Amino acid sequence: MSVSYRIRQRLRRFFTALAVIILAALVIYLVWLVWVGRYVVYTQGGAKLDFSLSPTFPSGQEALPPPTDETVRIVYDELSPEETTPPAADEQEPISGYYIDLADLKTDIPGVQAQLESLSPGTAVLLDLKDPKGHFYYPTSLGQTASDIDIDQMSALIEDLLSSDLYVIGRIPAFRDWAYGLTHVDDGLPKVGAGGALWWDEDYCYWLDPTAQGTIDYLTQIVLELRLKGFDEVVFTEFRFPDTDQIVFEGSRSQALADAAAQLAANCATDRFCLSFASESYDFPLPEGNCRLYLENVPAAEIHNVVDQALTDQPEIHLLFLTTVNDTRFDEYCVLRPLSSAY
Repeated sequence: MSVSYRIRQRLRRFFTALAVIILAALVIYLVWLVWVGRYVVYTQGGAKLDFSLSPTFPSGQEALPPPTDETVRIVYDELSPEETTPPAADEQEPISGYYIDLADLKTDIPGVQAQLESLSPGTAVLLDLKDPKGHFYYPTSLGQTASDIDIDQMSALIEDLLSSDLYVIGRIPAFRDWAYGLTHVDDGLPKVGAGGALWWDEDYCYWLDPTAQGTIDYLTQIVLELRLKGFDEVVFTEFRFPDTDQIVFEGSRSQALADAAAQLAANCATDRFCLSFASESYDFPLPEGNCRLYLENVPAAEIHNVVDQALTDQPEIHLLFLTTVNDTRFDEYCVLRPLSSAY
């Protein structure tokens, strides 16, 4: 099919005019960007022109990197002097209550919630919040959640506890943490003759170095997160060195633990929040402030001997016994028994 000469001329004129229009539009757009655009003011009501503005651009300031010797201070929390002052001894009171068996948390959280409903206000309740592998039993940005517990049910249980009139205690392993050690090798305890590789125990868990600032910062973040949630107390288990001579560590182990406890207490404890430590040593030196020493499997007949060894002037406040027996000699001090024994 052939196109006539007249039609070809019309098409040529049409495309020529279209090209002129597009070129004019492009010129107008460039003029808008270069000249008119400097008078545009953006407000909540939209863009508008303000020709009273100066047509010259401000000189501005060159962005430079910070000096290489500048350091940044990490602030964990800002508290008033009243909150950071250790409470007077006569203002503290012994606590008593129950601990929730971890097996029940993994198999029957609804049953645990039903048992808690009948407890009196002020009763202390302790529950585990993290396993030695470093997996948490509640949603957190600090690590992964555990796969052997229903996190949704656990979150609901924690929410119910924190909204109740109960005294809520969270228990977490301190220096035994596979997940953190795996990603923070510099904060772990190396194995002798392994070229810097970390030592692990029979359960393949890494152990953290109590003198490493990264370790202290990590534990501090966990405690402050729980304090912000509304927990009344956090107790560290595994607050010790592993029982082995196959780790590389120079210096006094007992002094390293005492220094770590003091730094954590200074970071976290207040007159309304208690930071505690579980230990197999009855003479573990508690740091100053609102702290407790947790002792487990102590025979009732040995209580007074244990109290004599403890480095505290107020054992009825600063010592807490976890026991499965109902011997009343424990009731002179802080004591927690299995939740099942409440019925």
